[in-house]
Amino acid sequence: MIALPLLLLGIDVPDPAPALEAVKACDRVEMRSLIRGEPHRRTKFAAAAYAEQRAIAQERSTVLSGPSSTTPSGQVTTGTALAQLDGRQKQLDDARATEKSWRDLFDEVRADYLANCTTGKRNADD
Repeated sequence: MIALPLLLLGIDVPDPAPALEAVKACDRVEMRSLIRGEPHRRTKFAAAAYAEQRAIAQERSTVLSGPSSTTPSGQVTTGTALAQLDGRQKQLDDARATEKSWRDLFDEVRADYLANCTTGKRNADD
């Protein structure tokens, strides 16, 4: 599920529908609101991704630098811990891929709006 990694980071997955509707309707008020809010949303994502990446790195370091146990149970514990960290890393990678896809879409929507809605076409409320 794509939303899971972002939810684990405490970040809501952006819904593309409002941006797509705003550009379709050339809704200047909604586009301005979306454009104004996007840098803050991106900052929140970047901060959460950084915190998670840092936590994963610290935990991996702890697991790898801990007392190496040659007992089967010690190996299983280390292996399990590393597998869990790999799972978290994959979730973070998925979250970053989803974020990149969103940014690409948002940039295209913004370009579409600028090209097709700001050249003489006006909202009905203007």
